[in-house]
Amino acid sequence: MKSNTLNQCTIGFSEDDIIEAMRDISGYLDITPSDFKEIYQIASRHALERLKNSVKAEHVMTTPVITAFEETSILDAAKQMAHNNISGVPVLNNKQRVAGILSEKDFLKRMVHKDGIVRENEKDSGSFMSIIAQCLDFRGCLAADLKKLYVKDIMSFPPVTVEKSISIMDVAAIFESRKINRVPVLDENANLAGIIARSDIVQAFC
Repeated sequence: MKSNTLNQCTIGFSEDDIIEAMRDISGYLDITPSDFKEIYQIASRHALERLKNSVKAEHVMTTPVITAFEETSILDAAKQMAHNNISGVPVLNNKQRVAGILSEKDFLKRMVHKDGIVRENEKDSGSFMSIIAQCLDFRGCLAADLKKLYVKDIMSFPPVTVEKSISIMDVAAIFESRKINRVPVLDENANLAGIIARSDIVQAFC
């Protein structure tokens, strides 16, 4: 999540946040528009600090989760994702544990790279449109070959996961540092409990 996303959202703050903000202002308070703006800005900062610790992954995650299995065919997985209008799903192994993530980018990369390997000089060309451009150039697309494959053949692994107790601010930081759009949420027993997308983080603050 970009740093200016939260600035575009209305931060709801409590009376305690306002009191804390007023305590941060030294001297006599003569409430003018300028004073109120200062109080609002400081109170918003206190509210954000409170939300960082109080809003956890389990509060914003989506459940139940649409999943795929390692042995699911690529065709069936694509149909499932299209039917549910989603761009990625957690992949479970035969022990019902999260083994990877399957996203539309995994499909596209495989369509461009027959062996599934992204070369060193192509590592920065992983955006949706750059992959489409590569697919449309002289090398052509390899979509037909995908029918022979299974989810385990093209999924991204090992998966990035988080625990239910992690703060959503920490989840947002993971999205930025790992350049991902969704993350599975695990319970105390490492079982899949939910999933969080970037949009869930934004909605939590708006």
